[in-house]
Amino acid sequence: MYQASHLSYRVREKILLHDVSLAIAPGQFTAVVGPNGAGKSTLLKTMALEYAGYHGDIVINGKSAKAYSPRELSFVRAVLPQSTTVQFAFTVEQIVALGRHGYRSSRKENEAIVDEVMALTGTDVFRERSYLTLSGGEKQRVQLARVLVQVWEETLYPRYMLLDEPTSSLDIAQQQHIFSLAKKVCERNIGVMAIVHDLNQAVLFADHLYFLRDGKLVASGSAHDVFTKSIIEETFCCRVNVYRDPCNNCPYIIPEREVFAPSPSLVIEK
Repeated sequence: MYQASHLSYRVREKILLHDVSLAIAPGQFTAVVGPNGAGKSTLLKTMALEYAGYHGDIVINGKSAKAYSPRELSFVRAVLPQSTTVQFAFTVEQIVALGRHGYRSSRKENEAIVDEVMALTGTDVFRERSYLTLSGGEKQRVQLARVLVQVWEETLYPRYMLLDEPTSSLDIAQQQHIFSLAKKVCERNIGVMAIVHDLNQAVLFADHLYFLRDGKLVASGSAHDVFTKSIIEETFCCRVNVYRDPCNNCPYIIPEREVFAPSPSLVIEK
């Protein structure tokens, strides 16, 4: 289990996270949703230990995250940021293989894992191409493959992937592909946490949903249980209608035009 308990984080007088508790279970897909500026990326980066100075506890597989060395941490969790800048003409295969950098496996073992993950992500078809020549969607799949090879090796302990808006700016087919891959890797005793903007995609793929607003949790629980009109409207401050797809029994929303002011109860006092 990857757990954050009573996590708070501030920059000067600005509170970005306030008493947030969250758990990522191995073998499950956890999605964090909320409006712009809710603190979603701050939460992910804090849980990934990219931000210091937080208050609260972060525990990975029963051990304090602060007790891991950087190399040990790289074996149990991998992070996909919102965007990654590459300025040199590395091949796709070279970019993906960077995920194996911390391992002391043989070249043959590393190549086997890279080949398997590239086939799974569909990046093997342009493995020799320069990364710089790829489209935005192709680059995102390559970065996902790089993150996957970092935690792909089967171990006695669970591993975790933290994905920060992995489908931003992608078309619907690319979004479906990325989320389907993330869901599939859960079968390897990997827990996935993703920041997701599309609520319909979130409830379609996630096992658990966390609703975040103004740095505070509004609601959390089983995806279908907390995907309700009242929770969505309270979180996003807009009117929605929630329906259920008769084909897969999955809820989905259609927004209305009306917006309204946020509830004072959720405004964090400084």
